[in-house]
Amino acid sequence: MPGFEPGQGVATDAAPSGSNAHSPPRHIDFLLVGGGVASAVAAETLRAEGAAGSILILSQEDLPPYHRPPLSKQMLLDAGSERQIFVHPESFYRQKAIDLELSVRVASVDPESHTITTATGERIHYGRLLIATGATPKPLPVPGADLAGIHTLRQKGDAETVRRAAVQARRAVVLGGSFLGMEIAMSLVERGLDVTIIEFGARLLPHLESADLSAHFQRYVESRGVSVLLNDTAAAFRGQDHLRELETTSGHRISCELAIVSIGVVPATEFLRGSNIALEDGRVVVDALLRTNVPDVFAAGDVTTFYDPVFARRRHIEHWDNAVKQGRLAARNMMGRRLPYDEVSYFFCQIGEIAFNMLGWPAEAEERIGRGAIEDRSFALFYLRGDVPRALFSIDRPVDETRLAESWIRYRMNLGAIKDRLNDPAFPLDRVPAQTALVLQGGGARGAFECGVVKALEEEQIFPDVVAGVSIGAFNGAIIASHPRHAAPALEAFWAELAVATADLPFACGEGMAAALQILTFGVPRFFRPRWMQPFHSLTEFPINWTSYYDTAPVRELLARYVDFAALKTSPVRLLLSAVNVTTAELEVFDSYVDDLTPEHVLASGSLPPGFPWTVVDGKAYWDGGIVSNSPIDLVIDRCGPDGKRVFIVDLFSGTSPLPTNMMEVLLRRDEIVYSERIRSDLRHRETIGAYRKLIDHLLTHLAPAEIARIKHLPAYIQLMGDGAATTITRFVRQGRDREPASLDYDFSYKSIQAHQAEGYAVARRVIRGGSP
Repeated sequence: MPGFEPGQGVATDAAPSGSNAHSPPRHIDFLLVGGGVASAVAAETLRAEGAAGSILILSQEDLPPYHRPPLSKQMLLDAGSERQIFVHPESFYRQKAIDLELSVRVASVDPESHTITTATGERIHYGRLLIATGATPKPLPVPGADLAGIHTLRQKGDAETVRRAAVQARRAVVLGGSFLGMEIAMSLVERGLDVTIIEFGARLLPHLESADLSAHFQRYVESRGVSVLLNDTAAAFRGQDHLRELETTSGHRISCELAIVSIGVVPATEFLRGSNIALEDGRVVVDALLRTNVPDVFAAGDVTTFYDPVFARRRHIEHWDNAVKQGRLAARNMMGRRLPYDEVSYFFCQIGEIAFNMLGWPAEAEERIGRGAIEDRSFALFYLRGDVPRALFSIDRPVDETRLAESWIRYRMNLGAIKDRLNDPAFPLDRVPAQTALVLQGGGARGAFECGVVKALEEEQIFPDVVAGVSIGAFNGAIIASHPRHAAPALEAFWAELAVATADLPFACGEGMAAALQILTFGVPRFFRPRWMQPFHSLTEFPINWTSYYDTAPVRELLARYVDFAALKTSPVRLLLSAVNVTTAELEVFDSYVDDLTPEHVLASGSLPPGFPWTVVDGKAYWDGGIVSNSPIDLVIDRCGPDGKRVFIVDLFSGTSPLPTNMMEVLLRRDEIVYSERIRSDLRHRETIGAYRKLIDHLLTHLAPAEIARIKHLPAYIQLMGDGAATTITRFVRQGRDREPASLDYDFSYKSIQAHQAEGYAVARRVIRGGSP
């Protein structure tokens, strides 16, 4: 493309001539190997997330990153459409200081020295490496396979070659009846060719996992003049200099001047041989965070086999939508975000006039329920296993319906209560019970209030699917996740062990002050103990070198008795905790579906300075997450999405209070304001989204009906224009009493804890049954 010149952020040449293995390598902070959409999106995300270092994309192709789905559709029909396929305009890379080097082949990777070597011998040192090299077409090793007229379709140049060849051809054969092969076949039909599809298996589109759908699409393509051969494949291609005939294994001889081989792909990972980067069937093995088995190396897109927490198994997905999502997530994790890939993949396909989406993984379905009529081109097929949707096939259904189904698949929603209504197109699907989330704040001894709330919720048969906790809320949350559906007894026992016996004074005169003084002086035996009551064995233990006043070692043992940490990863309750990295000042999230949680993770969330010391997890020091945000609802939104939630929030700090009358009340009110829960008001945000959606709908009215239908099936359109189920928020607010003492945080006396529990129980029962908070 014109405009891509060396020295302007984009280079069109390979590595500089004369570079060799003995030259010192240049350093790149974020090196992205592969010139596809995953790398382009990753580079964009790195800059959007604030990456300040150098970014370099190495592409083996001679073009900047482009979208591949149009190659089998628009690009086969219209040469003018090629201008629309590029991911970013050429100016984007210069403006974002993203270097793009084209026609560069990587020959090897050395993770130990953090270097790659190109085919010309240049060495590049990386800080973080992303492998996104995609895949190449699988060859068909039969006699005559090298004849002119036989093609594969993977790159833009392939589409141009096939389009030119189609002008001279009258008859074509497409080998492979899956998504890509079917799209190619119908594009060639539209160009006026006689087309035969040869499929090795027993039916077309086998990945739909539905004999009825496969039969429907076979009838459709045959009605358009396509011949279909099943359970067959090519045995030989025949011709002199050019293809003239194809012979199948069953003995059919088909005259043709053009053949497209679309029988699958192989991952482009030959350059990783000997690198010690783990491969499985040639694909790069990554975890749910898209990390490989070696430090600082990530992978995304077609080249990966990854752990999918949605389906609790390893998978590989060769879809455009998956490459986009994984490229974005890999970039964030390259910056230390530690986010799991728990997306539901979309696959968009257009076969002639029929466009459809396939979401999820249909292979494990035990039951299929149709909605609408496929003959009317308004149809959805739900794939269920144990009443839980695993996949969705959708033709021209409302975008809101598809977005809801995506959420059900992602969060494993049980549809048993409404399964018998799914086949009724008039039944509104937003009546399905939403995912339940419980949000627990920090607040020291006030956390006993949360214990009372949980007891009331369980009595009303309300059980969380997600618990987000910070500080003392992290302690309670870990116990809830470890005791799904019967957490109240465990919480009550835990708080009973924390409670401290204090002196009973006549007429309760000064009782609270005496209890507070006792706890400040002697600590809470099963929670924290004062450093001044421990022997000093070295100079570093003298008070001048303290970084906290208390030692929290006792509560580690207590947590280990009440939480089965090994079982948290498989618990039906997902646990989200937050803590602040002391050195970077960044809020980090510990996720039971991602991390192998330990007592240290929980304690890190509750290490409030200067009372408590920081807690070290994986070599990093953490303080209480409430320092940055005592609003763990943000964790739920970030990790589980904003839609389709029934959220219960426990407010431990009063939102309103009379003016303080002394310094102690000033300090208490300051803490109430700092730690009070604040929900991000999304009213204006939703108004903005609504305005954009109206604008897009208006713009679509200026397009032809066929183009409107195609656009409305695009995954990006569905995900941006579809509205998920509404989220409801219920609050349980601890009112306390007027002029509460500043010692309330650390008043772990029996009387105080029992009062908090009783109030939490009473408030929750009143709110659940329709009363005010």
